[in-house]
Amino acid sequence: MRAIGLPALLAEIAPDKRPLEVATVAEAIAAAEKLATVRSASFAGYAKRLRQIAGEIAKVKRPKHYLSRSNASANAWKAAIGAVRLSAFSAEAVNRWKAERIAATKSDPQQRRRATVTADSIIRLARAVFSRENLAAGLGKAITLPNPLPFAGVSYGKSYKRFIPTVDASRLFAAARAELEKKAPEEFLAFSLCLLAGLRKSEADALTWAQVDLEHGVIRIQATEYFEPKSEEAAREIEIDGVAVEIIRRAKRNKPDPVFVLKGGAYRPQVSTFKSYRANSSPHFTWDRLTVWLRGKGIKDNMPIHVLRKLAGSLVFQAHGVEQARGFLGHGDVSTTSRSYIAKTKRVVVSLTPPDDEVSKAREAAKGDAK
Repeated sequence: MRAIGLPALLAEIAPDKRPLEVATVAEAIAAAEKLATVRSASFAGYAKRLRQIAGEIAKVKRPKHYLSRSNASANAWKAAIGAVRLSAFSAEAVNRWKAERIAATKSDPQQRRRATVTADSIIRLARAVFSRENLAAGLGKAITLPNPLPFAGVSYGKSYKRFIPTVDASRLFAAARAELEKKAPEEFLAFSLCLLAGLRKSEADALTWAQVDLEHGVIRIQATEYFEPKSEEAAREIEIDGVAVEIIRRAKRNKPDPVFVLKGGAYRPQVSTFKSYRANSSPHFTWDRLTVWLRGKGIKDNMPIHVLRKLAGSLVFQAHGVEQARGFLGHGDVSTTSRSYIAKTKRVVVSLTPPDDEVSKAREAAKGDAK
């Protein structure tokens, strides 16, 4: 104060009256990634969906080669999306974005349903960047968040679709034995791991021989240097029958990969949303070829290999109930199993016996006399 005077001192120490600028998408992702405790591949999925909504809300035109890392247009596109402010994710803007996606399907009920489920799923994943866990860990201190928070007040439903099988599991397995077992043994092995053991594609792709106990008929899904289970419940022991044991044993005798059950390329850590699968590397292309075969058998789902897992869950449900199916599939919540992974296999009908009271008997008797 003595040096510069009281007015100058007060101006210097006064709080900055200028409002802090809300963080961008790129800044939010970078800050949240440091705080997140989920798998890196899971967070990459959250970030991808946040960028997707940001780009579509801001009308950032996607270039032809948008996946390229060296293309100038692709890099400019990514930078433009990253520069979108978090204030863009208001309830009004996101709800409008969802409505436009659904409206684009016009009047087709099935397409509208699919578009609704997809939009709800994208929103659910994108808002996970701003999860309670990340906020509690200090996301709001690391960056300037808008008030209200991104996606606050956004309406979205449950992002799931009922499983309605289009093929019979027994007939599909019989067709696989006839058409794949000898001519395409790797595709048949992958098929069997997903149908007979209910494995996820990623679980089967990274399954090691050390996880398979053929003597006791058990496959152990657990953390390895090549794989991290999707959740705590996903780590499980799966009992397999004699047919599955024999299929895997035969594969083990047939010049197997020294580490993995399925033959393929070198292991690559999953650190991005673009998943790479060992068994899909040249010259095998196991998953791609199996997908083509399944589509030829009538499975038109977007993820035909995942349908094998749902068929497996339905068979366990039919024989042992929904709780056993949940444990077999490795779900944390039985509602996930019930709503998306099992098909109703028992016929349920309403059956009423004719009334047997005095009024009904008198009415029937009157009808007889009239005749």
